[in-house]
Amino acid sequence: MAVGRATERTFRAGGPGAGLGIAAILGVLALGRFGLLEAAELAVADRIGPASRPHPSASPSAVVLVSLSEQDFERHGYPIPDAVLVAALEVLVSSGASAVGVDLYRPAPASGDPRDLAGFAALAETVRLWPQIVMTELLPSNDAPGMPAPRFAPPEQVGFNNFLVDPGRVVRRGYLYAWDDDGTAHVSLALRLASLKLAAQGISVAPDPADPQAVRIGATPLAPLEPDFGGYVGLDAGGYQIALDFKRDVSAFESLRLEDLLAGRVPNDAIRDRVVIVGTDAPSVKDDFNSPQSRTAIVKGHRLHAQLVDQLIRAGLAGDPPPESLSDLAETALAIGFGLTAVAIATFIGASGVVVPLLLAGLVLPFALAAACFAKGVWVPSVLPALAWAAAGGVALAVRVRREARAQRQLASLFQRFSSSPVAEELWRQRELIMDGGRPRPQRVVLTALISDLEGFTSAAEKLEPERLLEWADGFLGAMTRVIEAHGGHVDDFAGDGIKANFGVPIPSETEAARARDAHQAVACALAMGRALAECHRVWSARGLPLARQRIGIFTGPAVVGAVGSDARMKYTSLGDTINAAARLEGFAAPLQDGLQRILIGEPTRRLLGDAFVVEDLGVHGVKGRSEPIHIYRVVGEGDAGPREGRA
Repeated sequence: MAVGRATERTFRAGGPGAGLGIAAILGVLALGRFGLLEAAELAVADRIGPASRPHPSASPSAVVLVSLSEQDFERHGYPIPDAVLVAALEVLVSSGASAVGVDLYRPAPASGDPRDLAGFAALAETVRLWPQIVMTELLPSNDAPGMPAPRFAPPEQVGFNNFLVDPGRVVRRGYLYAWDDDGTAHVSLALRLASLKLAAQGISVAPDPADPQAVRIGATPLAPLEPDFGGYVGLDAGGYQIALDFKRDVSAFESLRLEDLLAGRVPNDAIRDRVVIVGTDAPSVKDDFNSPQSRTAIVKGHRLHAQLVDQLIRAGLAGDPPPESLSDLAETALAIGFGLTAVAIATFIGASGVVVPLLLAGLVLPFALAAACFAKGVWVPSVLPALAWAAAGGVALAVRVRREARAQRQLASLFQRFSSSPVAEELWRQRELIMDGGRPRPQRVVLTALISDLEGFTSAAEKLEPERLLEWADGFLGAMTRVIEAHGGHVDDFAGDGIKANFGVPIPSETEAARARDAHQAVACALAMGRALAECHRVWSARGLPLARQRIGIFTGPAVVGAVGSDARMKYTSLGDTINAAARLEGFAAPLQDGLQRILIGEPTRRLLGDAFVVEDLGVHGVKGRSEPIHIYRVVGEGDAGPREGRA
């Protein structure tokens, strides 16, 4: 039952932090929905995606490049003459290339020069003769007019080389098909080349039986990208796009030199049964892009085509699918899950010292999860859940810190004397048991109450000037308070010269041994108060102040403890029959006899003292305001063994 109440209190106290944490999660989801996190998601995916994906076997790619250099243009001119291109194509085809892609524009002869006309005609004849040669076209777009393929090339030997470019000219996606304004379908250069390679092995590109709107290559489906794919928000998913997996480094594709090819220095094995793409690495040709593998190094277009061709061939031969992503609903649920977990940690973990390390360590989890999913071919956003974790956990933690700071201030104001003692640590550790809603929780405990009063104070007060009276009272109450606190008591109240103190609070004594210590401490305190009173007498005599004698009543039993008053002025006090009994003992009619002090205790306290003190049995007496009589004992002094050690 106590555990249930503690849990209920924890959840009730954590309510505001949890509510604000949930609001923070919703705010982060709104940022994601409006695309404000897209750039960060793409940047993180670029860093962990290629590094996490498993690379294909060490066998060379089915794609090889013929990369034209600045030296080739210096030697042959720019653009490369058609006659030189024809010579290269003939070498490639005769060496057994499965497909040859020409990533160079050849819409018409370079000029009206007879040599250019002859070269263009030879190119036309070569393309018609060898169906594995694919020429290039550039489809018109919003920022480019396009470049048509040569008129001599049949449609099945033409592929467009447009790229899908994200901000920063980063290419993360590849085209399979595109449709122009009149609905004519165009096939990408990469798909044309991969299809020729795979067709030789009986593998075709066909509609996916599971989704007629999608295609598959062999048995591998190639689902088109959706606008919310991965970290994208509102992606222009026009045409038929798939994500590039970059399992091979774009800079690592084997590249042949044009001069070696023309001079016969390239062995046939370097070309046979492979897809060859003719393009350029020359810096002077502006065919520059960036890739997720390197946001700073320039990547030429024919290398990105090689990336997609290699990926499509792997899909057809090895069943290697393109990257996938979670649904929008699943991504939202993931972010909410991370956020709520952070809220739970920040709000409900008991030891606040471990909350910050847990929250900091948890920030790594979304990125570790994303890396693991990338390795499985699934793009899982990491920035959205990480931000949900940080924002929700941070807000909930801030609310908790503020709540605990206020609770500490309240504890300090109520129990100031414990502020620098080990009890303060115990008070804070047990705050959920002691405090409720910023106030001490009412509790029924067993304590030992001590009530003290001075005999003769009232008559003396009538004769003294106000300043002298306050000097007298302040000196006495200060001395008594120091003694009580030194013996582990909690001063509850002052009433004129009267003092009320409790032993066994604010941390309740749950065992019989602990309650015995409380009783020992209370009686030892009372005797010490007598010695302190003797010192007060010495000072009062020197200053001409009146003298007085002290009555003390001590009783052990159940009482209710808690706070009374308003939030602005609150007092921790005790109530109940035990307090009344201690007060009746203090005011008992028996004379003080000799000495400065009389200490009377009840039977429950006497039982707990054992033989630590010398007591005198005064018998059973009825007292005013109490139906039950009290067996009264007078404390004479300490026993031979002295009082047992009390609680600090």
